Amino acid sequence: SPALSDATAYPDFFRVVPSDALQGQALSAVVQADMPAAGSVGLIHMTNAYGAGLADSFESFWTDMGMTLCLKTGYEDTATDFAGAVQAVVDAGCDSAVLASYSADGAMIIETMAVMGATIPVFGADGIAGESALLDYTNPAAANGVQVTMPRAAEAGSGDFAATCADDAVCAAGIYTAEAFDAVMMIGEAAMHEDGANMATHLKMVGVDYAGASGVHNFMDNGDVTGSGYDVCSFNHVPTYGDYFN
Repeated sequence: SPALSDATAYPDFFRVVPSDALQGQALSAVVQADMPAAGSVGLIHMTNAYGAGLADSFESFWTDMGMTLCLKTGYEDTATDFAGAVQAVVDAGCDSAVLASYSADGAMIIETMAVMGATIPVFGADGIAGESALLDYTNPAAANGVQVTMPRAAEAGSGDFAATCADDAVCAAGIYTAEAFDAVMMIGEAAMHEDGANMATHLKMVGVDYAGASGVHNFMDNGDVTGSGYDVCSFNHVPTYGDYFN
């Protein structure tokens, strides 16, 4: 949630996973790079912290580039009928759609667009990314051409946690496992100073060139990290081959 980057509201909040404020910037750059095909953009987002935060970040960077949205519409993360949202995109004359959604609802939106004949470019973020996202589709071919951003893995982490996790079925199936490990270890190291007193001060000290399992971490003034950047990926359907995530 980009909201947690507010150092005034959350002075003692630290994280080793980059804020989606940065992903909103990356996603806006991806969509702009596909202009004029992207044309006028309709933004469809969940109203929870992930969806609303990512959508607001995207809109902020998008408008800062002098672009406008033809539509911005939100939905509850429990929604299962997206015909209205898709029709609103069509009625607004949008040339493309940007989704701030999770995998299951994102798949439903994209399949609804296909059924309703809204054959426009679709973009999204890590909520709909990854090869496993194809499992949420009734017809995976509907994802053909969808472009997404997803946090890039650190080039090299320290220690043996990554190898140990990869050898364990439960750990290997998780997400952000190395980051979670780093967070616990950083808290532990900070707590060793002054027997756990003044934790915020000591976390800032620990978070300087910290060589973690998920990469090197440096806390910014607001407790965020910049991360390793973002990969730009696409779903592709090739009739003679099948469906794949590239």
